Amino acid sequence: MKSLNHKQRILLKVIEALDEKGTSSRFMLVKNLFLLAHEENIGRLIKFYNFFPYKYGPFSNVCYADLAKLEKEGLLTEQGTHLSLTEKGVQAARTADRRASLKVKRVTRKFNSDREIRKYVYKKFPEYTVKSEIVPQPTKQTTPGLFTIGYEGRDIDSFLNTLIKNEIDLIIDVRKNPFSMNFSFTKNKLQNYLEKIGMQYIHIPELGIESNQRDNLSTLKDYQALFKKYQTTTLKEHPKQVEHITQLSRTHRAALMCFEADTAYCHRTIIARDIEMKHGMEATAL
Repeated sequence: MKSLNHKQRILLKVIEALDEKGTSSRFMLVKNLFLLAHEENIGRLIKFYNFFPYKYGPFSNVCYADLAKLEKEGLLTEQGTHLSLTEKGVQAARTADRRASLKVKRVTRKFNSDREIRKYVYKKFPEYTVKSEIVPQPTKQTTPGLFTIGYEGRDIDSFLNTLIKNEIDLIIDVRKNPFSMNFSFTKNKLQNYLEKIGMQYIHIPELGIESNQRDNLSTLKDYQALFKKYQTTTLKEHPKQVEHITQLSRTHRAALMCFEADTAYCHRTIIARDIEMKHGMEATAL
């Protein structure tokens, strides 16, 4: 049981509670987890799931990944649309945080069907229906522009939610090597996630920084020295790529993406400043 984190234990607890009512579908599970996050503020007690608008309202890729993991480990089973715990899963659910478990009891007793909880969530949280296949979506006019974003400290769901809230339609990956220890942000995986929500992805490795150039960087001064060199070498050597980003930003809401959360420690800021100086196009950090 030690390999389970707090949110996975609560996931099991929710399945157990819903199974007792005969309502343990994936849809019901995700919506109950969403209400735990947004009405019960369970995130104040434990690190919890994040959500983004998808085909049937709020959704979590991380939750689905956990379901696959827990099923593989023999803690739950799924027959048709019905989720249930194994004896091993029941034992694991008993180790869930006590205060968080009380919140599970409150939420899971409220709704008795997918239709009932969907109606409630859609009405109370309309911002999570903007990608819904059920709710008609009005045609919206958006203003093109340039943005920057780092994924450090974010899971894939909070990352996608930020993009959707800001109506981003194009991610421009400026990493030299589009690999991440957080597998969700590895190129092919990330591109797949983005395409599912109607966003485009392009990778411009020419504007990335070799990983060995980041060795032994510890202070802001170290990074500033690296970026000064970057301006006089990489940016000057690849004007076509910078111009391509500029042109894309005139027709898209485009976000330059790299790893670092702090813009002062990432070269995406240097690219954005270069475009601003040359074209007066100010970038917004997300």
